Amino acid sequence: MQISGGKFNTKKEDAQERNKKISKVILICIAVVVIAIIAIMYSIIYIQKNTFRVYIDGKNVNLPEGVIIKEDVTGKMYVDIMGIATYLGYDSHKGEFKLYTEDENKCWVECENETASFFLNSNKISKVVPNQTKDYEDYTISDTIIKRNNKLYCTPEGIKIGFNVTFDYNEEGKNIQIYTLPYLTKNYMAQFKKLGYKEGIDDEFNNQKAILYNLFVVKKDNNLYGVVNAKNEEVIGSRYSKMVFNENAGEFYVTDTTNKKGIVTRNGETKINLLYDEINMIDKSNGLYVVRRNGKYGVLGNTGNIVIHLEYEQIGVRVATFPNNNITNQYVLFENAIPVCRNKKWGMFDVKGNLILPLEYDTIGYSAGATGNLTGKAVNNLLIIPSYKAIVFGKDLNVQEGNSTKKVKRYGIYDNKGNELVVTALDNAYFVVDGGVYTYYMENNGKTYNIEEYLERHPLQIQTTSEKTEQSTQTTNTNTTNEANNVTSTEVTNTTTSQSNSQTTTNSVSGTPPQGNINILTQ
Repeated sequence: MQISGGKFNTKKEDAQERNKKISKVILICIAVVVIAIIAIMYSIIYIQKNTFRVYIDGKNVNLPEGVIIKEDVTGKMYVDIMGIATYLGYDSHKGEFKLYTEDENKCWVECENETASFFLNSNKISKVVPNQTKDYEDYTISDTIIKRNNKLYCTPEGIKIGFNVTFDYNEEGKNIQIYTLPYLTKNYMAQFKKLGYKEGIDDEFNNQKAILYNLFVVKKDNNLYGVVNAKNEEVIGSRYSKMVFNENAGEFYVTDTTNKKGIVTRNGETKINLLYDEINMIDKSNGLYVVRRNGKYGVLGNTGNIVIHLEYEQIGVRVATFPNNNITNQYVLFENAIPVCRNKKWGMFDVKGNLILPLEYDTIGYSAGATGNLTGKAVNNLLIIPSYKAIVFGKDLNVQEGNSTKKVKRYGIYDNKGNELVVTALDNAYFVVDGGVYTYYMENNGKTYNIEEYLERHPLQIQTTSEKTEQSTQTTNTNTTNEANNVTSTEVTNTTTSQSNSQTTTNSVSGTPPQGNINILTQ
């Protein structure tokens, strides 16, 4: 009986052990299910957080996953630049516009009327009219371009500027409404025709962009242009024969019935009086405009004050002469130097109106179609060397050969502050491009030198701008009066005498290595 009872107890204990194991399994399963439910809930929340209903021109669009994301840490929304391009009517490309590389840290998008370039870790977007030699216009956005999953992203602010769209996000409803410029133009065109404007709104591309700022360029019955808002309230009176919206500065270039040009702000205030035959913004950060009147060019400041007097035949360079130099601003080189030409002599001012290089050079840049000593390599005309913010200038110099004298062209290199980097004694200066790599060369007395390597090896002994000012007579433009007060006055002539500089350069052109501020071209 005892044995039998023992067996019974053993069976009971075994059953209890099995029940415990089953309970553990059940508890583990329940725990797994709970964890799975929590994970699913969090996934749903995350998906909902990062999923948006997107409407483009009023139509629901199913964008691929990851085109629009929201950062967990900052909560900021970002948009895949190339990923959204086709949905907004743009082509997209890796690399930098006109360089055609596959650099994944840069990209550009293009429509028929404009290109926009984006750069990783930059808060600037560069826009330009394609297939033209116009200057780039830089737009500053609040947040830099970021990279996620090997794709470049920017905030909606950058999308608005780069693609010329409106972008509105309803956080509560997770709705994103995007309207493209062609759609807005079409709809507002019909709306304003109903308001009595025969031509609706002006459909010139720059004036179309004014729509994005609630501004509409219209033509009234007097056949003159003005600006109204969406409520048809007058912002700028209809008194101009032509108007062009400058999105970058938020203002209008206007032309009156006598064909004189000026600038009116988006608030209807006259910024620069209608006194000029031509006017263009050349530097947004410094508020500079190049103007032409009676065949002469000058530079005005943001309030119409004269920065460089109207007495030059040319201001800036011709980009077409240096097509592969990647010149982003033909008027202001390296954010400071403004090339000017008077009486066929070149020099430079800075953005403050100070003369930093005297007008004694016969050419700017090297453009003689050199073949140089680099047999078999295609060479390019050279104006700028970006790594040193350097600019090439040339002089016609007299060289004695026996009993006769002949005129030769010699070239020198200066930085964007007017400091001499290489004395004016070079036979030529050019660059070659190989595999997307730019290499800059200069030649003297039959020898070829890599410009960047040479300047890196040789410490520069450069006079500062202040030292130059002390050693030469230099007249600086300090006018701060409005251009309207100077329109009938005789323009002041900027004169600079730099005899020591001229003598040094002239003496250095012979058969011997030139001497100057650095021991140039000697090994």
